[in-house]
Amino acid sequence: MRRECPACKLPYYRESGYFLGAMILNYGFTAAVVLAAYLATLALRWEAILHTTSALFGWMGFGVGVSLLLMRHAYSLWLSLDYWLEPWSDRGTGE
Repeated sequence: MRRECPACKLPYYRESGYFLGAMILNYGFTAAVVLAAYLATLALRWEAILHTTSALFGWMGFGVGVSLLLMRHAYSLWLSLDYWLEPWSDRGTGE
């Protein structure tokens, strides 16, 4: 991830631990997507086809993949929410 915006030079990093909220957003979005996919596949009766261990590893892999796909979007959303709620100064120092 870039340290600052190439157009306006606004820094993306404010302090250590700044993206903790983005990680929580990412976890929530991933849990919602995996749960929705799981509930949608219950009608397919996959239990008769796959063993429980295979299904467990499949769902874990799906969850990790969704989390990695949504990570950049969660970070962008967190930056946008922070800037919307508390606009930064022209150098991003919050002054």
